[in-house]
Amino acid sequence: MAENRSDNQSNRINKKRPTNSLEKHIRLPRQPRKPEKGDNILYISTKTNIKAQLSRCNKLIHNNESEIIIYCMGAAIQRGILLALQLCEEHTTYKISTNTITTELLDDLEPSVDEADYEIQKRFNSALRIRIFNCHPIKSTSS
Repeated sequence: MAENRSDNQSNRINKKRPTNSLEKHIRLPRQPRKPEKGDNILYISTKTNIKAQLSRCNKLIHNNESEIIIYCMGAAIQRGILLALQLCEEHTTYKISTNTITTELLDDLEPSVDEADYEIQKRFNSALRIRIFNCHPIKSTSS
């Protein structure tokens, strides 16, 4: 039995893997689609300056914005959560509501060898939609 195991292991090691189409292509990722647009909607990436976004959110709150929506994807989810928690810590009347999303991403595959063609690759990534809203909005009375 010990001999069979070693034979099986050597067979697995010696098998060649099939050539991947990515070896014949250069992957050029496209910008992800933005589901919403507006002044109160933020998109956080790993390169986003959190202090700048925090000050932007504070300006929105001081201008009596009732809700702020933060979108973050993949590795930037942690940064988006951190921003939302900092806002709610500073402004106690604001609460958080989150939704998880799966975002479709498209990549252009440019050929790196002559016999390959241009292709489009579809892949999916996790994303988070964070809604920060005022649970006690100030209602103005009109006379």
